[in-house]
Amino acid sequence: MKHIFGLLLSLLLLVPANDVSAQGLNGIRVESNTPIEVFVDGVKVCNMVNSCMVANLRRGTYLIEVFAAPSGGYGSPQIVFSENVRYSGVGIRDIFVGGGNSHGGNIYVPGVLRPMDDRTFDEFLARIKAAKFDSDKKDIIEMATRSNMFFTAQVKALCETYKFDSERLWLLKQMYPSIIDRERAFLLTDLLSFSNSKEEFRKYTESIDRR
Repeated sequence: MKHIFGLLLSLLLLVPANDVSAQGLNGIRVESNTPIEVFVDGVKVCNMVNSCMVANLRRGTYLIEVFAAPSGGYGSPQIVFSENVRYSGVGIRDIFVGGGNSHGGNIYVPGVLRPMDDRTFDEFLARIKAAKFDSDKKDIIEMATRSNMFFTAQVKALCETYKFDSERLWLLKQMYPSIIDRERAFLLTDLLSFSNSKEEFRKYTESIDRR
């Protein structure tokens, strides 16, 4: 009963997501690149928006369900995310639902980082290919990983701009902490030619995953 009461109270405090930082609110924020409906514990809290902030939630576990508008505008909304999300009661818990991008899948992103969208990635990749010096290329990549997450397919495309194992290994180790779909990262091993490089990358991923 307390959980339901707290949720109903939070519904009275729904605010636009872009006002959150200004008001210093806590809660769960759901964002998408396509319009979504958001339900919390079976209660609809947002209707066909791109960003939904449920403010002042108490510490606990909440069932978050997200529905996207049907393609073409016909039919019923399709569920694209359904998980029990643990909220600490402090700060903002971010959920990014990427059902509308070419990578598919339901994506949960901790913190504030977002996966780089396809258009931005195309521009990013073009800059990498146009860089005249290896040091310039590395500077661009290091800057990008400080403020973005990446899909395995994007990392693969970046890796293919390098020819040698040593260069590819550097890139994979640089990018791995920023990969959002790590369950697919094993595919990147095939980009390395030598067994010692593959083993070094494997050990590195294990050390990161244990943190």
